[in-house]
Amino acid sequence: MEFIREHFELIVILLFVVSFVLLSIILSMNKYFAMYFLNKRFKIKSNYEVNAYDGQKDFTITIFNNNINEVRLSGFGFVYKDQNIDFYQNYLRDHNLPLDHKVVIHSRDYLTARIKVEQLKVIISDINKGSNDLSVIKVFVTDSLGLSTASKSKQVKDQIRKMLIHDHVELKLKQKEQARKRKEEESVLKKKQGLEKNIKRKEGWHRILLKIRGWVRPTHNKSKD
Repeated sequence: MEFIREHFELIVILLFVVSFVLLSIILSMNKYFAMYFLNKRFKIKSNYEVNAYDGQKDFTITIFNNNINEVRLSGFGFVYKDQNIDFYQNYLRDHNLPLDHKVVIHSRDYLTARIKVEQLKVIISDINKGSNDLSVIKVFVTDSLGLSTASKSKQVKDQIRKMLIHDHVELKLKQKEQARKRKEEESVLKKKQGLEKNIKRKEGWHRILLKIRGWVRPTHNKSKD
């Protein structure tokens, strides 16, 4: 008891520190178990990737299964202007799976799907009716129960905007070149038509002169007689 009285303040401080450490550990464990048993099944993200070996450009969709149970997918892809662009069937064909196959992601596992950049660009351009002003693009996944998870895909949106602007510039340059060629062809055609008119005019005058000569000669011969 004498020891406790003499070191009471130190003991209180030590007990406070130990209590704080234990409380921190308990809170961390609670957070871990809460995340482990989280009802939100999926974490989904998309990226733009370039293969350094062959230069192949793709968008990738990576789907993480956060649930303790395996999940079956029924669709995944992108959402643009409230329209689902589903690449699930493309994934089945690329992996030689039956079209009625249900892809399964095991607990704490993930799936990655690759989508051709040009394919998605053409679809979004058609939905956007040629405009380069893009709305929000989201990546989504739906399980066999119909539950969906979606998140914004800024990287995909930025890349498609760059491609659409590049295509727009290329189209303008192509139209200018076509207009220049048409102008040159029209100029050549006009010169050709002008030359043809001159030739026809000269031929016409030549025929007239021949006729006049034909009239003059008989008259001249008669006068000699």
